[in-house]
Parts: sequence; C-alpha cells; structure tokens
Amino acid sequence: MKHYESTLANITEQVWAAKGANDAKNIIISYLDTTNVKDKKKMILDVESLNTLTAVHKYFANALLRFEGLSTNSYVKQD
Repeated sequence: MKHYESTLANITEQVWAAKGANDAKNIIISYLDTTNVKDKKKMILDVESLNTLTAVHKYFANALLRFEGLSTNSYVKQD
C-alpha cells in the first residue's frame, strides 16, 4: 500500500524551528511558491494574515491535518 504525505511535511522541522512568526511565514510562503498545492494562493493569503508564531504553528499543523482529513479548526476551511 502506498503512503501519501502532504508536501508541507517537507518543511515541518524548519517551521517548528523558526524563531518568530515572520521567519515561519517566510518559510511556508517560499515553499508554497515552489509547489503546485491546490489552494496555494489562499494559503499564502491566510499565512500572511497571521500575527504570532503560535498562530502560524496552529495554521501549519491544521494544514498538515487537513491532508489527512483531520483538520481541527477554522484556520483551514474544509470545502
């Protein structure tokens, strides 16, 4: 059985190690710019609007969970 993983998993360690919200946002946005993620533009706008590292981490974690169908809050809206 093939295991699928969110493309965002490639930057998980970098996002968690970021020293501040702007660093984490830059990591995510720079990475998204290089991908073909379905909702890339919306995700970039969402990330740009976040003000704290905690909010960025929460958004990022929920984006990873959304890939698995397990998103837990409104930061990542299910279609």
